[in-house]
Amino acid sequence: MKINGCTAIGFLGGTFDPIHFGHLRPALEIQQALNLQSLYLLPNYIAPHKEKTLASTEQRIEMVKLAIKETPELQLNTQELLRSTPSYTIDTLKLIRQQYPDTPICFIMGMDSLIHFNSWYQYQEILNYCHIVVSHRPGWDPTFNDVVSELLSKHQIQNPALLHDALAGFIYFQSTSQLAISSSQIRNLLAAKRSINFLTPQSVCTYIKEQHCYT
Repeated sequence: MKINGCTAIGFLGGTFDPIHFGHLRPALEIQQALNLQSLYLLPNYIAPHKEKTLASTEQRIEMVKLAIKETPELQLNTQELLRSTPSYTIDTLKLIRQQYPDTPICFIMGMDSLIHFNSWYQYQEILNYCHIVVSHRPGWDPTFNDVVSELLSKHQIQNPALLHDALAGFIYFQSTSQLAISSSQIRNLLAAKRSINFLTPQSVCTYIKEQHCYT
């Protein structure tokens, strides 16, 4: 039974500096595999003093917009960027829950994040506000510590349809294409004056070149 007729929505955080196909393809696969209403890309706040080579907040927003322009299943959420300081995931999830009180929420993370999940701030509270969807490469069989193993024993499900039947509380593993692309790789190529074609959408390549985002 759906909650008030609603189906789940997803959120994927990241610096997206710049966004690339390693972000976009798994995000779309998860949205389609889980039949999410939408999957929101959630660019993280970056302190202005962190690195001079990082793109500005405005540039990161524009690159995400360009990357998803032709893919309505993927949307942009800028609430992290409206903060003046970094925030913990639990803080962001509390705000999202206030905005979507009657909608199941799926927070997407990679397997590396799940392995170290008990090091997250107030990790015990996170499943009160969302489901966790773990994006992983097919065939990966990781080793979990006792805390994460216990969480999985209590909360992991095998049927993704259940993500639409409760507001929060489940953990689900979704295999996705794992493309060996990183934002730092793209920035390094640009620093070496080499092409970044086919690593990120052409519209993003063009924008980076025109705006001199990393030079």
